[in-house]
Order: sequence, then C-alpha cells, then structure tokens
Amino acid sequence: MVAAMVATDNSFELARPVEDRSTLDAARGRLKEAASFAWGAGSWATGVPGRLLGKEAAALAIDTVAFAVSDLPPVLFGRASDLAGAALGMRPSSLLRDPKGSMARGTHQALDMLGGGFVKVAQVVAHSPALFPAQLVRACQNSLAHAATPPASIQAIERIIAEDLGAAVDAIYAEFEAEPMASASIAQVHAATLQSGESCVVKIVRPRARERLAVDLKALSLAARLGDLVLGKDLVLKLVSASLAGCVDELQTAILAECDLELERRNMEEFRTWLATSRSLRRASLAGRVQLPRTYAKASGTRILTMERIHGVPFSQLCAGGADSAAVKNWQPALNAALSVAALSIVDVGSIFHADLHTGNMLAVPGPSGSCSHVAFIDFGCCGQLPAPLRSTLLMQASAFAGGRPNVKQFTEGFQHALRLLPDLGRVDELDTSALADDLGPVLAELQRLNPFRGGVNPLDPELHLQLFRLQAVLSRHGVQLPREFTLLIKTGCFAALYFSMLDEEHKKKLLSQLLLTGAAHAASNPKDARQLLSPATLSILLGALGRRERSRLAAAAPWLRGATAACVAASIPALLYYFDSL
Repeated sequence: MVAAMVATDNSFELARPVEDRSTLDAARGRLKEAASFAWGAGSWATGVPGRLLGKEAAALAIDTVAFAVSDLPPVLFGRASDLAGAALGMRPSSLLRDPKGSMARGTHQALDMLGGGFVKVAQVVAHSPALFPAQLVRACQNSLAHAATPPASIQAIERIIAEDLGAAVDAIYAEFEAEPMASASIAQVHAATLQSGESCVVKIVRPRARERLAVDLKALSLAARLGDLVLGKDLVLKLVSASLAGCVDELQTAILAECDLELERRNMEEFRTWLATSRSLRRASLAGRVQLPRTYAKASGTRILTMERIHGVPFSQLCAGGADSAAVKNWQPALNAALSVAALSIVDVGSIFHADLHTGNMLAVPGPSGSCSHVAFIDFGCCGQLPAPLRSTLLMQASAFAGGRPNVKQFTEGFQHALRLLPDLGRVDELDTSALADDLGPVLAELQRLNPFRGGVNPLDPELHLQLFRLQAVLSRHGVQLPREFTLLIKTGCFAALYFSMLDEEHKKKLLSQLLLTGAAHAASNPKDARQLLSPATLSILLGALGRRERSRLAAAAPWLRGATAACVAASIPALLYYFDSL
C-alpha cells in the first residue's frame, strides 16, 4: 500500500502524537523489526536449496531452453545489430574523459535502439531520480524528450496502412508527411491531413513491435519465476497478493494492449465520456481542464489510429529545458489541475485511469497569450481500472489525512475494508488495527522528517523510498499485501514524483489544496458511499473545504452576484451535512 501524509490547508504534516513518541518506543520498534527480519531470513535461507531443485525449477529450466531455442532467435540478430550500433556511437575520447556520463549515454542509446520493453525501462528510469544514478536519469530524460527510437521506413508504414485500412495512403489522406513527428518504443506518429480537410496525426504500430515486445516480456516473466523460486512463496506473499510472475503477467497484459490501437481508441472515447459526465469533476471545477484528441474511426484500425492534431509542448521538453519550452508560460496551474484530474480518475466511479502518464504523454497547450490554458493527455494504450473495493480503500485512506490531525483509525480500517471484500489480500480476522497503528508509529516518525509535502524537502530523496519499503514491510508483518492491480499504480507513482518535483513551493501547496478539494467533490458526489466509508469528522472537513472554496469564489464575484447567491451557499453546506447524517 502507499504511504499517506497528513493534509492541512497550508501543508502536510504528521500528527503530534506520532511526533512525540519516546526514543525508547522507537528503539523497541526497530528491535522488533530486526528480530522479525532475522527470523524470516533464517527460514528463507533454509528453503532455497529445496526450491531450486524442485519440480517448479525443472519446469522453469525447460521453459527457458524453449524460449532460447524458439522465441529468441528471430529477434536475436536484430538485437545484436542494435547493440552494435549503440556501441559504435560511443566515442573513445569521451569515454576516457567522462566514463560515467559516457556509459549513461550509451545505456540510454542502447535502450532506444533495442526498442520494445527496453524503452519502457528507460521511461521508468527517467521518472525515478531517487532510485538511479543522476547521469543515467538525465540521459533517459533526454531520450524521452527527443523520442530517439529509430523510425521505420515510409514504405513499411504505407504497407501497414494499406493492409489495415484496405486503401492506399493518398486515398485516405490529402497530405501525409514521410518524416515522423515522433518515434517511440511501440509506434511512430506522422502529421497528415484528411481528405475532408482536418489536420491530424496518424499513430502507426512499428513493424514487428509486438513480436519484440512479447519476447522482452517473456524474458521478464522467466526472470520473475526465478525470483519466485529464490524468494519463496511465503516471502513474496508478504509483499504482494500474487506471485512475481503473476504481477508481471498483469503488467504484460497492459503493455501488450498498447499494440492494439483500436483498444486505445476505445479507451480514449471512454475517458472522454467520463470527462464530460463526471459530477465529481464539475464539483471540483476541473471540467474542461484536460483535453483529449478527437479520433477518426473510419481512418483507424488495429495498427493505425488517426487523431486530431493538438499543438502543445510535451512536459518532457519543459522538464529538460528544450527549445520549445519557452513557448509555454505559466504552466504550473494547468499541471496542478491535470494531476488532480488524473488522481480523481483512479477512484471515481465509471472511470479508467491513464497508466502511462509520463512526461512525454502530457502536452502543455498554450492559449493566445502564450500561457498554458490546459493540458492534453495522449497515448491511452496502457490504461487500468481498479475494482470497487480498492477504489473505496484508497478513498478511505487518503481522506483519513484530510484534517490537521490524521484519523489513524480510519486509515487502518481501510486495510480491514480491503481484506473483507478481497480475501486474496489476506485474512481480515488476523488483522489487529490497533497493533498495526502502534507498529506504524516509528515509520511515520521517520516519514515526518522526510515528508515530501513540506516546504524545502526533496520529494525524490532516496531515503524516502527506503522508508516506504520499510512501511510495506510493517504492513506485510500484519498480513496486509499489495494488490496485484497496484502494479500499474507503482509506475504511475514514479511519474507523479517527477511532476511534483517540477513545481515550485507555492504550486506544491496549491496542488495539495486542489487534491483536498477534489476528494471533497468526490465525497459530495457520492454521498452514500462517503457516508459508509468515512467518519463524520472527515466528512465535515471535506465539505468544509468545499464551503471555503465557494466563499472564496463569491468574494471574487461581481457585487450584484454576491447578495443573490450568498444565502444559497450558506445553506448548502449545512444541508449536505444533514443529508449525510440522515443516510
């Protein structure tokens, strides 16, 4: 599960009871953790030989040989050629002058050349500065900003269009640029004009992209099976609710779906419908803050997606300080709104969420004055949807930190709620929420010191990630496991950390206030669920935040509007509170 912080109107901080715990209690907690770790390590070590000599290990060996004989050879020559090209691109002089930087650049060039799942690795590295060397992170960010994957030839692209749409390029498009605008791991994008006159972009799956991706993911699956054998079922299930191979399968299904552009088109239309109909978005004043390209079904297929062209600057270029970044001003408010929309899509009823929202898939769209008016989401190939029990769990735990002091009871009961509705995550009768709250104390005390939501604290501090792993270890000791559906959210969390680091201190605070308002709007739009899941105190805090927002908007309104609406607003919040109490 994800660690939560305590939200206030101005900052995030942990509650004083955690802050005031004695040094003795913290030492006892650490000693207990160390003893538990030592006992678990001993039990694990004695079981390794038996697992590596068992039937599952034999089956893994057979599958690995079959993979090396049948699946690997068709792409092996191409992989070797790609690596040779990357090696030739490295200059010996720069290698001697700056070995670390040269190796980092060579690594990202190799990832780009290899394509497929390797570019996905580069994307995660680019958005995880806390986990990887700075030179490698900068190199991968530069790769993401400039889309360095070598493109397929125009002849191959024309052949795919003819096979998928049953017509030649010039029968569908009045103009079609041979040089791609961008070339990524799975697809490349060309600017075009439809015969009907609309300016558009055409996304086309690269030749053999699916085959290469399938081989990459098969290798990852074999590695995950080996990890299951080495770690053992008991240790793995302390961390996640399924085997490592099962988690990779979840990720594989989502990534391979990116090769099906008809599915991506349907995802875009589903997300567009949610943007247009969500009551929570309207209440949070977020309607219209995120734009999606319009799709053209008659010029689209399984390997082709024709979309409206949106003129914007990718946040990858803003992050890297590219030449086009100066064309967009005042983009932080629009980014805050877009991140709030993305967060709401994870928990809102009837919504899918964008599971690959890296900085290359968000465009800052400038208005007439050059200021960023809104943000566009693109590339909906990888999307997810949490089951209702996990959505409600996230709502309970996030809103437990909505006030100046955390509702620890509600936070720990969120785990209980998930276990009750999803038995695969663990046994609800074995969870002692009071003991869990006590054991979380020392970890929360450390997180308070590293709290990324406080001014002047680095949200990408590596020590913060270590404490989050420690938090997960505490949860696993109490039988709380990470749902396999959270595999996509982990990647999304890496992306979110980089976005947060791009904001200045003022806009970080504004983002936190916006997220609080978004949660309040969701609760007000789903009163029955909110009443069942949230405490009266939490509901009062959330609805109070909505009330303050409305009063602030009224203060900025024209004088003749204030008198007409003040009474309605003054009555609306008590009426909502009464409604919640009466459910």
